[in-house]
Amino acid sequence: MVSVLRDRTKWTKPYYRLLFAMCTFDAFSSLALGLSTWPIPKGSAGVYAPLGTVRTCEAQAFFIQANIASPLYNFMLSLYFLLQVRYGMSEKQIGKRAEPVMHAITIVFGLGSSFLCIALGLFNDSTLWCWINSSPKGCDQSYENNGITNCERGDNAEIYRWAIFFAPLWAAIVGTMVVMTLLVLAVRSQENKLAKYQFMPRNSTLQRQQKQDRRQHQQSHRVTNQALRFVAVFYVTWAFATVNRLLQLIIGHSYFWLMVLHTVFVPLQGFFNFLVFIYPRYLKWKKLRSQDNSDTSRYGRYSGVTLNRLSTFEGILAMQRRKSIILASETRESPVEAGEEDDFVENAPQVTLQNNGGEEGAKAVDLENGSPIENEEDSSVCIKREA
Repeated sequence: MVSVLRDRTKWTKPYYRLLFAMCTFDAFSSLALGLSTWPIPKGSAGVYAPLGTVRTCEAQAFFIQANIASPLYNFMLSLYFLLQVRYGMSEKQIGKRAEPVMHAITIVFGLGSSFLCIALGLFNDSTLWCWINSSPKGCDQSYENNGITNCERGDNAEIYRWAIFFAPLWAAIVGTMVVMTLLVLAVRSQENKLAKYQFMPRNSTLQRQQKQDRRQHQQSHRVTNQALRFVAVFYVTWAFATVNRLLQLIIGHSYFWLMVLHTVFVPLQGFFNFLVFIYPRYLKWKKLRSQDNSDTSRYGRYSGVTLNRLSTFEGILAMQRRKSIILASETRESPVEAGEEDDFVENAPQVTLQNNGGEEGAKAVDLENGSPIENEEDSSVCIKREA
């Protein structure tokens, strides 16, 4: 959330806006779940340390129920990836056509279901926290007692649990599985298309098309991998909760260890999503570090060279030009005489190659005053050699 808010360029992209909305619901729900039994009305039987009132109970349950928006946003994210990879829609097209509908469905259902539960008095003590339940617990609900109930609050709570939480949750799980299958098939289709080029005659038009398709495939592959990570988090987070509720439905009870896993993993969804969000940054950092180590071992004796994000083609050319200057200075007809070499090296400015975001290529910069060196062919701009 902080990363998106601090970077205005991210806020302009649907991917980050969808992530921000999902993380917002996750954050409020995790805080509510973290309060555990405290908001439950004081004096509730069979509950550890209840300190609240009916109103505090409803407030906690409001955010827990609203978090049904989180699995729905997971489904919307998978749709976003599908629109990008399979249908080739741009960020602008998705933001204009699909994103408003995604937000509207998810937010309206999440918040609307919470307000509905408050209006019907469905938020009550659920032992571990406040959520949809009848009060007092175990009272006769009208749907199973010929329309007669002795519940003070939350009549037919069991029906509403399934209707406004578990049914949408499992629909999102199944829908995400279908969308991811289509996404993987789309990437595999691109791979098959690239494989055909190996058996075609070479020409300039075909080579350009092959390069374009290869770049598109690489981007699609990265997008698909990121989507699969989000889906994996989604399934791991809700797997124990799903099994727990199924056991309660089928055999009428669950197991303590399963309830513990349910309680632990659901609030951690936001944390797991954060790890997935920063994982591409970690891969990029790891790649840059590997390149820096490789370049240092290769050009380490030129201590003035700092290969800072030298990833563009222009930057590589600049590095090669600088290396040519160094080699030329070592083999020139009038080398520095013995005794003058130290003065020559000491007075020569140290330079670094910097890449300005990939737009203007790499530039040589004097490390002492930070000023750019315009004339790269000047052999007097010597890169300092280590002793």
